Amino acid sequence: MSQTAVVQDPLQPEATPQNTTAAPPVTRGISAQAANEAAVSELESVSQEEQEKQAGQDAQNEIEQQASAKSKRDKAEAVTQPSASLPMPSPDAAAAAPAAVGAMHGVLFRIFPPIATSLPAEFAIAGPVSAVNVPQVNAASAATDVASPPAKVSPEAVASEPVSPGQAPAEQVSPGQPSEQAELRPSYLLGTIHFGTPEEQGVDYAILEKALADVDTFVNEADLDEAWNSDYDDYRWLSPTQPLSTMVSKVSYARARSLLPDVRVQDLRRMKPWSVLALLEARGETGGNTTMDARLQRLAVATGKRLVHLETLQQQLQALDCVPATDQALVLDERLRAPWILRDESAAAMRHYRSRNLEAWLADIDHMYGLSDAGKAIEQRSRHCLLEERNARWVGQLETLFQDGPSFVAVGAVHLVGAEGLLEVLRRDGYRIEEVPL
Repeated sequence: MSQTAVVQDPLQPEATPQNTTAAPPVTRGISAQAANEAAVSELESVSQEEQEKQAGQDAQNEIEQQASAKSKRDKAEAVTQPSASLPMPSPDAAAAAPAAVGAMHGVLFRIFPPIATSLPAEFAIAGPVSAVNVPQVNAASAATDVASPPAKVSPEAVASEPVSPGQAPAEQVSPGQPSEQAELRPSYLLGTIHFGTPEEQGVDYAILEKALADVDTFVNEADLDEAWNSDYDDYRWLSPTQPLSTMVSKVSYARARSLLPDVRVQDLRRMKPWSVLALLEARGETGGNTTMDARLQRLAVATGKRLVHLETLQQQLQALDCVPATDQALVLDERLRAPWILRDESAAAMRHYRSRNLEAWLADIDHMYGLSDAGKAIEQRSRHCLLEERNARWVGQLETLFQDGPSFVAVGAVHLVGAEGLLEVLRRDGYRIEEVPL
């Protein structure tokens, strides 16, 4: 499941929808995970490690494999882990970071856009830039000030700088060759979890506040303060002629009532299965303004940051409700037959988040414990809507934002990992990515 959604409150009477801001908790079943986030606002509002394919070893390839292993170890040793004070990385560590992205464990990452290159026409107009005269960043000062970009030297200043007698001419930067002065200030990408307390999550908000202070723009999935529109009711409410009690077994419906005591009976009867499942996976927590996503948006508003949202509330609801309710009901019914699996999955999600092992969390999600083949097929369809499609829609927006200036991006943690996760797509597009301890 992908944890991401901001929806209003199904726990409120149907006739009086409220403007609530809440991100749902992380959910296991694909539709559930992202649904969690939406459900939370609506309603009030093992680990399968990646199996690396290893070719059969024989005497002829043994030497080659050993050399490859040594190369990987050397790269790993070259990576410098940033400290909690968010220091800028050394050039050597920065160069090694892209190759190490897949092995990183973390939820907060520093994102460096690709270094710009001069086009031939631009080079002819501006004149050559001396590589010797590109200012060097002092490592000690960089460690104390993440937000300070390298000083820039104008072509005029470079051209007018005298060369001492006997001094060799400065090396010239050719058209199309990247220059250190072109590197942009870094942005931050945070994977959030939509339930639990800061203590459970192991999150130091002082570090997040420092990172947020270094940027101009705060970006999240959807506006948590957007007012609920009655036109959205069909995304979360069932038809009065087909209540939830007729879509799952009597035993399952009774279990849902007992596991969600804070949900009014009249609301539970009308809630779509994805909303119910989202709440169950969030341990029944409705979060509201106490979720990580809500805290961060409030902090961004209080500090005067520009706010950007990757999607509208309606787009988010469409992703959560992309599978027919009858199919959602099958998954919910199977989950409620073994409610202990939901408890175990919620505990595992928090454990993976606290240990900063998002790959393990995604692997757990992919297992789809307790579901039949039919249930797994439905979850796969939901996952495509909630993860892959949304990631593909977001990444272009994010790259534009990163190029325009430093931003702090907060989205559901499961969106970051996997072959089409945001980290991997950014890495393929030339972005340098480094973990920030949190």
